[in-house]
Amino acid sequence: MRATLLEIRPITGRDICYVFRCPQVAAAARPGQFVELKLTEGYQTPFLRRPISIFDTDGQETFSLLVRTVGEGTTAMMVWPVGHSVDVLGPLGNGFTWNDHHQTCLLVAGGIGLAPLALSARRLLEEGKRVRLLFSPRRDQALLEALPFQDRLEVATSENRAALATTLESLLEGTDLLLACGPEGLLETAARCAMAHGVPSQLSMERRMACGIGICLGCAITIRTNGELTYKKVCKDGPVFSGEEVAFHETP
Repeated sequence: MRATLLEIRPITGRDICYVFRCPQVAAAARPGQFVELKLTEGYQTPFLRRPISIFDTDGQETFSLLVRTVGEGTTAMMVWPVGHSVDVLGPLGNGFTWNDHHQTCLLVAGGIGLAPLALSARRLLEEGKRVRLLFSPRRDQALLEALPFQDRLEVATSENRAALATTLESLLEGTDLLLACGPEGLLETAARCAMAHGVPSQLSMERRMACGIGICLGCAITIRTNGELTYKKVCKDGPVFSGEEVAFHETP
């Protein structure tokens, strides 16, 4: 399907919010899902689609992506004019979930890992839940300006990843659910601390994805199921997994 670029809104020197019109994606998107964008036409480089987390949606017409410019593909996006039409697949993957028992939720974001968590924050607030956000590292705090509802969040920051566990200790008291996205070290720390406090956690895992639909097997991670190690695909089985099942640093 096609999505039309409506707005390019710079957030920081390297982070940009792109707003698209595509009713099919906007209406179907769930927190934690992603889209695959075809950045060029035909066989021009970069040829492979780029997986990008859905940052926000109005639920009817538009959705947005918070993108960090880091390579050839995301650099190409910067020169798109308003009105540009792009081929998009999505929404893809399994996202974050919660239930009525989860009344106080802690979101842990590492840098641009804020992007997959924003829609969760919006939906949780709409349901009247208490939402805490732990953001790390502090140097990326300007990203919070992309959140139109940040004044409704209880925001804490961690100076660096080394201080993350200490900050988590206090925030996990009274928390019913932890959702996290960011570098793998941050995710491992978040999952370990949550388990120590008896708090269920969900992690949005990041891997390079070529197809986005489970065909190429390029995004496999190790998962522990019933005491056994196995592989699952981030694009199709995830990108969100239970923190208890992700087997960091292990292979089957």
